[in-house]
Amino acid sequence: MNKFKGWKSVFSFNYKQSASSKSYIAVTTLVAVILIAAAILISVLAAKPDKEDDIKETAYCEVETAYVLDLAGMGEIRYEEWIPALSEEYYQYLTIVPVSQMTVEELQTMAAKDENGLAVGVVINRAENSIEVTAVVPSTSENISLMDGQEVADLIAIAVEQARFLQSGLSELQFSQINKQVVLSVADAGEETNVVVYLVKYLAPAIFGLVLYFLLLLYGQQINQSVSVEKTSKLVETLLTSLHPYALLTGKVFAIVATAMQQFFIWVAALIIGIFAGGMISESVYPGTESGLSVAIEFMRANIGESAFSPVAVVLALVTFCCGFLFYCVLSGMAGSMVNRPEEAANTQSIFTLPIVISWLVCYFGTLMEKESLLVVARNIPFTIPFCVPVDLLTGAIGIGQGLLSTAILLVFSVLIIMLSGRIYKGLVLYTGEKVTLKNVIGILKNKN
Repeated sequence: MNKFKGWKSVFSFNYKQSASSKSYIAVTTLVAVILIAAAILISVLAAKPDKEDDIKETAYCEVETAYVLDLAGMGEIRYEEWIPALSEEYYQYLTIVPVSQMTVEELQTMAAKDENGLAVGVVINRAENSIEVTAVVPSTSENISLMDGQEVADLIAIAVEQARFLQSGLSELQFSQINKQVVLSVADAGEETNVVVYLVKYLAPAIFGLVLYFLLLLYGQQINQSVSVEKTSKLVETLLTSLHPYALLTGKVFAIVATAMQQFFIWVAALIIGIFAGGMISESVYPGTESGLSVAIEFMRANIGESAFSPVAVVLALVTFCCGFLFYCVLSGMAGSMVNRPEEAANTQSIFTLPIVISWLVCYFGTLMEKESLLVVARNIPFTIPFCVPVDLLTGAIGIGQGLLSTAILLVFSVLIIMLSGRIYKGLVLYTGEKVTLKNVIGILKNKN
């Protein structure tokens, strides 16, 4: 491990140099502000109700009190439990009051004397072969019609029917099985019925791949240029007298990775702040609006998988993303270590860019064409892991175990590439100014010194 001694000093110097630059601070701040503003604007616009919703008022049942007189001897009737509709907003002001020891005329008088004038009486009576439920609407009521009374009677009839079943000797379990509702639905076989789910499954990998691609392109070139410029100058001879190439490359790569990840997470934090702020503003402007983030997460879990956006999955996805970014940055450092002349930098950059393009295309089209066997392999190859595993973890397509395995693979290969890069970096010092060939690189790798 002495070969890595001193990497912290290299890391500290390069990190401070990159993170304190005016361009870095300006770009990071500007994009963060734009993300916050955009998230707030989108949240508020999404929460704005349609014009029809503004005009349409919430309707409620006209009857507020229903006095129920049981003349059929039905026994205990659990209205709240047996009438599911009572939990709906439409019936939130309706109260069912059982009464006894009175006649139908007295029931009608009680309903007529109700102080709100919004009461009806309901009589449960036994006929020859059936049980009748009759609404008694006071003739003096100006706000309640016969239809309103009939509506309440229909509700009471539901509970009466259930009481009648229980009186037949059925157990609670048997009754619940008989009384289960049958729900019918129609769906096209093989076709995704929800457009949003389709977009998440097929567009999310594409968007994520593009974001990762541009981040790698920007910072990968920076690593390649930093390593190659330093290597082709006389400064490299001085550095190698005090630092091993392992420490030199590790410090440089880690510094730029830390700078990039710092910028990325600032933008992610800005986006989350914007979403929460937008939710709060939407709630104040349009009361009753739910947070856009919570609605999106609940939707994902309901339509894609329960593990979607779980805290563990989110953390592991971020760790895998960082490790994948590190892997490609290390690869860019290896490309830079192969440069002996400044004009060769563009040629060696293909070692870094080609795997990015190919890996993204493999993962994207594998998802688009639903080639699960291809994706299973991609989740275990270091080049393709960064483009599929983080998204799969967030959407619940794979478990935590697979995510941990993929992350471990990335870390192992990152260390191996750093070691290979160090040997190439040191070995090619003797070829400074000469054109590097594949034979030179193979010879250096075979050399154990």
